[in-house]
Amino acid sequence: MSTLGLVWAWLAVGLWWIWAGFWEALIWAAAMDAILRNPDFKWKIMIFMILFIALDETVAIYWLIIALQILWVDPASMANPHMYLAAWLAVGLPWLAVGIWEGYVAKTAVENIGKNPELSSTFMIYTILGMALVESAAIYWLVVAFNLIWA
Repeated sequence: MSTLGLVWAWLAVGLWWIWAGFWEALIWAAAMDAILRNPDFKWKIMIFMILFIALDETVAIYWLIIALQILWVDPASMANPHMYLAAWLAVGLPWLAVGIWEGYVAKTAVENIGKNPELSSTFMIYTILGMALVESAAIYWLVVAFNLIWA
């Protein structure tokens, strides 16, 4: 394990968890506002909040996987030590966008559930579908990052 690998692994986990925490806090805040609007639906809103936060958290888990891969790879076996940076960028930049949009979609869905609780099932279906489609971009980049690390 090299010092460069430790730095990129730390950046992969440290920076993403700050970002994930920010969007998860916004989803939570939107849920609290939705509960204030419609206290009768508090359990349904809370379930949606937990589900949406868990879906947004998956991108952070991908970062953790890449950080572990960076730590486990033998630097002597790498053709180019700059692959750490390439793998980090492969997950970092696209996943930043994925995290932003997943967080935004989830936050907006929870806000709208608070305004129109009778449409909560529709919001849940569309939100999960939308987040899954956005998440597919993160999965493609996860494969790219693995190929960069293990090439």
